[in-house]
Amino acid sequence: MSRRFSRNFLIAALLVVSLSNTAFSQNSEDAPAVHDIVETKPAPDAFTRVDGMFGKAVDAMAGVLFYKLGTTSRDYVTYQNIATYVRKAGSEDPFKQHGTLDIEGVPAGHASLLDELSMPVVQMLQVRGELLPGHLVDGSQRTFRLGLLDDQPVEYVQVKVPHEMAPLGETPRVLNDGMKFVLRPATGKYHLVGAKRGLLNEEFYLTGDEVKLLDKSNLLAHAEKPKDARTPFVRTESIGGIPLVVAWLALGAVFFTFYMRGFNFWGFRHAVDIVRGKYDNPAETGEVTHFQALASALSATIGLGNIAGVTIAMTSGGPGAFFWMLVCGFFGMTTKFVECTLGQKYRQVNADGHILGGPMRYLKAGLEELKLPWLGTVLSFAFTIMCLLASFGGGNMFQANQAGSAMLQMFQQKNLDELADITQQVKNTANTGDAEQVAVLQKQRREKEQQLSQFEGKFKLVYGLVLAALVGVVIIGGIKRIGKVAEKIVPSMCLIYIIACMYIILTHVTQVPEMIASIFTEAFNGRAIGGGILGVLVIGVQRAAFSNEAGAGSAAIAHSAAKTEEPVREGCVALLGPFIDTIVVCSMTALVILITGAWDNSEWVVDKGLAGSALTVEAFRQEISWFPYILGIAVTLFAYSTIISWSYYGEKSWEMLFGPKSTTVYKILAVICVFIGVIVNLGSVLDFSDMMILGMAFPNIAGVVLLAPLVRKDLLDYWQRYRAGEFKTYK
Repeated sequence: MSRRFSRNFLIAALLVVSLSNTAFSQNSEDAPAVHDIVETKPAPDAFTRVDGMFGKAVDAMAGVLFYKLGTTSRDYVTYQNIATYVRKAGSEDPFKQHGTLDIEGVPAGHASLLDELSMPVVQMLQVRGELLPGHLVDGSQRTFRLGLLDDQPVEYVQVKVPHEMAPLGETPRVLNDGMKFVLRPATGKYHLVGAKRGLLNEEFYLTGDEVKLLDKSNLLAHAEKPKDARTPFVRTESIGGIPLVVAWLALGAVFFTFYMRGFNFWGFRHAVDIVRGKYDNPAETGEVTHFQALASALSATIGLGNIAGVTIAMTSGGPGAFFWMLVCGFFGMTTKFVECTLGQKYRQVNADGHILGGPMRYLKAGLEELKLPWLGTVLSFAFTIMCLLASFGGGNMFQANQAGSAMLQMFQQKNLDELADITQQVKNTANTGDAEQVAVLQKQRREKEQQLSQFEGKFKLVYGLVLAALVGVVIIGGIKRIGKVAEKIVPSMCLIYIIACMYIILTHVTQVPEMIASIFTEAFNGRAIGGGILGVLVIGVQRAAFSNEAGAGSAAIAHSAAKTEEPVREGCVALLGPFIDTIVVCSMTALVILITGAWDNSEWVVDKGLAGSALTVEAFRQEISWFPYILGIAVTLFAYSTIISWSYYGEKSWEMLFGPKSTTVYKILAVICVFIGVIVNLGSVLDFSDMMILGMAFPNIAGVVLLAPLVRKDLLDYWQRYRAGEFKTYK
């Protein structure tokens, strides 16, 4: 189950509508007469309407956060040809072809050559991927769409019609609906964009004359706003560039690293000594030890980003993208150092010993000290609101949802394998053209899916209650209990994961040098996507930002509760976070993905549609057949630790807004959200929460840059005293 299913479905539906409308309004008199069919979508339920509202908010935020800086443009054309078949709504009759279709160039035996399609044939075409998506009716995805024809309700299906072109040498060319061809101005040729990583196919292209011929045959989609009336079929898109939020995070990390004189390198050994407890003074003010604070912060970042994020980066940008993840991890160490030092420096110790710290405190108090109280208030409030909303969504419900799905998959693995076998039989049979047998197998698949669905409902209900109870027991105890749980879970789950990775790496140890070399060489050859080297860099930086959250400011909340009177000392501990999270754990994943070839496996990525964590699981399955069961447990531990840590972040944001006496209300809401997250698909609500996590970086880094001179002054003073041997040791 994907947290973006609902969101992606809405986008897909809109794209299909857009494509359909374009097809219906093409400029040839011989075009299929489908423009008289008016699409009528089923009335959305309450959840869909709410999800749609959040979707609009997500789009608006994405327009700001992911606004591309330094983009370039390129021209492209899209092949488009659709045959439409209609029947009366609610009828069991076959679908009959609507309008006319020029069959020249259509491969023999294709469905569009038929006058009518029976339902078994329609189902077969759906399996073969030859239909545009149907509507969601009564909660079920249908093959057909709903519409009006002469004011009468109808159901209609739209079949993708391929087109045979003259071969190039020995290379056959069959155009399929939606194929995209990018213009290379130097040659005047339009090259096909590949399915993986957006690469251009050097052997599959169209000449300028062929493109014009296709347009005359009404086989190209037209641009909504053509830049040239003579070539309305040529579209323009922006490529390359770097998202604003990624640039903000990256520039901040580089600035802090140079401004602090590369402290992430020469302060590393001292940071390890601190975490080992060498300077732990139990009499100092605080609620948790240095190690517990680090474990609490890591528990919020180590998780699905390490399992899925690396895979996403490498399937998008190749092995070189991971190099830039490593670079971003190194620079991010200094960002964590600065923000967590500030978290300690400006923390508020309440009368009962509880601590309130983090960006919501240091942005307000620190900037007030710099005579900028109004700016501090604005930045602090913006961060607090974003952090609170993020704690309910991405830090809570999404994690609970993914944990439930992972455990469900573990329990249903046998039935899922049986379903996969039936699905493969359906595909194989569909390719033979036996529509009746496809219908029989489809019925078997629906029965198996119904069986899985019934078990899923019961399982998630029980699992949601258990997980909510386990979360409640911990977060009610506050940061002390969270720290004690995190210091046990984080090392355990990292150890389990790293052992599995090391087993695979050691069994292929002879391949490792070559794999490592490819990471460095691919980082600079610009082979990946449209943006070349910049594209690879952006992918790596973006996934690293999602992985370790350096710059978001969340970790400073946990580190501010550590027992110490030296803010710089806790900053030293914090810089180990991105090192462990991105450089150690993500490196393990990267090597496994390279060794198994998962990042470049067409069967997995294209044919099976695997991505992210699912692709990582498949990679491990190939080497350790039973590991998906262990990974299911590991994902649950990852998610559980993330929930309890983010609940603490949300609690402190709540306290900043409503006072310490009201935090019980937040804890109750957090426990309820765990249960809801397990049993409900939340779609755009979680996308909105993700945007909040990224949005936190804007007020945080803006304030931290202004406060950086204070941190540098404290660092130089601290290091002078450290070199002079003034600090008492306890181990």
